[in-house]
Amino acid sequence: MNNVYGYIRVSDKKQEKGVSFAEQRRILAEYAKANNLTIIHFYKETKTAAKRGRPFFNEMMENLKLEKASGVIIHKIDRSARNLHDWADIGDLIDNNIQVYFAHENLNLNERGGRLSADIQAVMASDYVRNLRQEIVKGMYGRLKQGMYPWGAPVGYMNNGKGKIKTIDPIKAPLVKEVFKLYLSESYNIITLAEEMKKRGLRNTAGNFVDKNSIITILKNPFYIGIMQVKGQTFTGKHESLISTKKFEQAQLILKARDRKGKGLKHFYLFRKLLKCKNCNATLCGERQKGRIYYRCQRRECPNKGIREDTVEFQVKNKLKEIALHQSEVEDIGNILDIERKNFNTIKQSKLSGYKLQLHQLQNQEEKLLDAYLDNVIEKNDYQKRKKKLLIKLQGIEECISNINTETEKTFKRIEEVLELCYEPLKLYNSSIIEEKREYLKNVISNFEVTAKKVYFSMCSPYDDLAKRHFLDLCAHNQDTQRTSTLQIDHTNKALDIPRKAMKKKEVEEFVHTLMRLEGM
Repeated sequence: MNNVYGYIRVSDKKQEKGVSFAEQRRILAEYAKANNLTIIHFYKETKTAAKRGRPFFNEMMENLKLEKASGVIIHKIDRSARNLHDWADIGDLIDNNIQVYFAHENLNLNERGGRLSADIQAVMASDYVRNLRQEIVKGMYGRLKQGMYPWGAPVGYMNNGKGKIKTIDPIKAPLVKEVFKLYLSESYNIITLAEEMKKRGLRNTAGNFVDKNSIITILKNPFYIGIMQVKGQTFTGKHESLISTKKFEQAQLILKARDRKGKGLKHFYLFRKLLKCKNCNATLCGERQKGRIYYRCQRRECPNKGIREDTVEFQVKNKLKEIALHQSEVEDIGNILDIERKNFNTIKQSKLSGYKLQLHQLQNQEEKLLDAYLDNVIEKNDYQKRKKKLLIKLQGIEECISNINTETEKTFKRIEEVLELCYEPLKLYNSSIIEEKREYLKNVISNFEVTAKKVYFSMCSPYDDLAKRHFLDLCAHNQDTQRTSTLQIDHTNKALDIPRKAMKKKEVEEFVHTLMRLEGM
């Protein structure tokens, strides 16, 4: 009698609990008895055959190549392989005179007809898996478009069955909120936050205590603000948000800021790399001493002893008060922008008409050029050269049409973003986290220079105009005026209480026009 292996397989754990294994084993035993074969070992696999990497299948294949058995009995072709790579390996066995038997199919694999029939069935099995995969993916994306997450709920949410919306977990959800709250306090990094949440009892979806990878996954997952992100695509979920959008965005800012070449910053101070020593022009370094943050010059020969962070911030806040817009100024600016937007739309339509006329003329020229070539009026080389020139002109006109439809609105949006920083600058600053404050300061203030007790800095244009409007009349910028004011002001610890007189409407108009000129309009 020939010694052979028996190979039986089911795709998942659910099938393993059924009768499939026992039934396959019975059929293989009967086939062996009927064909005078002895099964010396059964390989029992619980894994899909749709892709490579089945451990028991690979072990069996190696043993067959080592001739530890003369062949193998398998229930059906689709039990052996549902991918063409594994089927090719089985084909190699047959080519090397190792017997492969299928109990369900009466095929002689040593003959051309039997081999062809088996190959066709293997291809059909592979195609079945491919089609099934596509249908599953289609169904999942259908669920996503309906606002339902088709996979397991992330930490802080509960599963409620197939086709049902995830709901907030009353036990884990408060702990997830704590993750964001503590991280936004900037008193924790990822490692210390993981240790803290472990103490508080937060576990991941597998039931294990959270580690740093779990914390990063939570902080980066937009599911908590009602957004589902899958392979670069974004879907709006119907589930209840756990975290506000503002908190989530702030967490992303901190994560980005602390990720420097894969290393988190040990200390992330507000004015890090922003302050320079007025005496020697060196960048001041921050350090924490007795609960306060100090910025000091590291050059030994420099007499500058450094300055406290709260002193610098106090003087910055004084300056931010000066760029705050009055309510009347806000209303006037809004009205003027509406008028300017309408004027630009009129100009835009006029330009678009001109471009479309040019486009139509060039298209007519292209048609005439083609007719001339087809009628043998011009040679092929001449036709190609002229056509290339026309296509370049057409591309240029199409780009102009595309740009004119987007650039104007983008410019007005940038102007509105500039003005947004001036509506309630102090309130906006105080409600921001460190990363947002730094971005705010980079947009508004430049050239920080520090002595022991004084801060010198410049305001970026157009904020310098707003700051100076309380002291002098607003005047128009010349074309060669720098975006950053060259005037540096000495700021002290005394709170400023300057009477803020609103600009007149004419001054507001000139200020808006200055903004538009700075944006290239």
